[in-house]
Amino acid sequence: MNNAVQTGQRNSAHPLCLTLGTCTSRYDASPLLSERPVAIGPHLESPENSFPEPKMRRVLHVLHSLERSGMEMMLLNSAREWNQLGYACDVLATASSPGSLVPEMRENGYGVFHIPFRSRWRYLPRLRFLGEFYRLCRSGYDVVHLHTEAGPGLVCLVAKLAGVRRIAMTPHGIFHFRGALRLRKFCERHLIRLLGGRVGMISEAVSQCEWERFRIKGVRISNWLDTEHFRPPSSEERAEARRALGAPDDAFVMVSVGNCSSLKNHDAILRALPLLSASIRPLYLHIGREDPEGGERRLAAEMKLGERVRFAGSQADPLPYLWAADVFVMPSLSEGLGMAALEAAASGVPMVCTRVDGLSNVAARTRWTVLVSSDAVSVAEGLAKVAAIDPLERRRRGWTDSQTIRAEFPVHNGVESIVRGLYA
Repeated sequence: MNNAVQTGQRNSAHPLCLTLGTCTSRYDASPLLSERPVAIGPHLESPENSFPEPKMRRVLHVLHSLERSGMEMMLLNSAREWNQLGYACDVLATASSPGSLVPEMRENGYGVFHIPFRSRWRYLPRLRFLGEFYRLCRSGYDVVHLHTEAGPGLVCLVAKLAGVRRIAMTPHGIFHFRGALRLRKFCERHLIRLLGGRVGMISEAVSQCEWERFRIKGVRISNWLDTEHFRPPSSEERAEARRALGAPDDAFVMVSVGNCSSLKNHDAILRALPLLSASIRPLYLHIGREDPEGGERRLAAEMKLGERVRFAGSQADPLPYLWAADVFVMPSLSEGLGMAALEAAASGVPMVCTRVDGLSNVAARTRWTVLVSSDAVSVAEGLAKVAAIDPLERRRRGWTDSQTIRAEFPVHNGVESIVRGLYA
């Protein structure tokens, strides 16, 4: 057992670890990981990393799997801000696997726990989850903040029984649940409210959906992005980004950022490519985790798109791709807000987005975003419209929208909106 446990310092506030004897100071992808809760965090590595002073309030963020997605990335770039506002944050992964971001979460100062929620029966939790989560909450958390749709009512009830003072929930998408599932989600949300929980709304679209479908009113909060990192490039930085990616000087580079799913609608981009004039030399860079079944690659092959498409996979940092881009394209069928679109706009990239809730909210904050329908013809028309603009004028428009987005979505504004609206 490491020194932190032996000396009873920061680890002493985690009786879960001591009781089950499953703490580890590093990620270990062993069968034990899916059977018992595992604490994975820098605070387990040495006596010097002790628990924060008593004035620090402790927050447990409950997520599904820790992947390169909206809330996880926001947590990664805001660790210092939470501490400056007096909050020490940990994260709990409830998926069967904790996810690929565990090491980076640790490096940024978060304690990481993994307690799988689902049992073999759909929608039902593992019985062991209830006891393990209860003991984790009893270790001294002031706030439990839910970011997942996996049993939120039950999770909140257990947290309250464990003595957690403040419960918060943030829906990160627009959920058009129907039938019995809609009824269940209605009951879960109102149970959270009865327990004194607060619900944070990240966009006008999410707020409207939650009211219309579940009769839930919440607190308006703000997402955020690293505005020091996501910025427009200089001419030299842009040229270097294109050279590094092997993008020809005369190519019209299109970029999408997002893990593959039917809601992201990347098929529309692939089907739009043959509709574009060959004279603009279109090159599509697909950033994000691919469909395990390879559906989009298969479609690209069937359409004989060849070198016009490059699948770059999940990237730790999409910024070089955004700096190389002439346009960012996001033809999603639904978005809660569209963090990838915010990052692209902040990076000075002109955008083509579908006219759907969430993305329309982003477009309303910019001047030059082109809104289209979700079909390939409309996407192609939007891309052609941007391609027809003089390159220097495109960059000027991108710079203008970047200033607006970077002013509205800095890290401090977002974290402060959560602390003030949900935790206070």
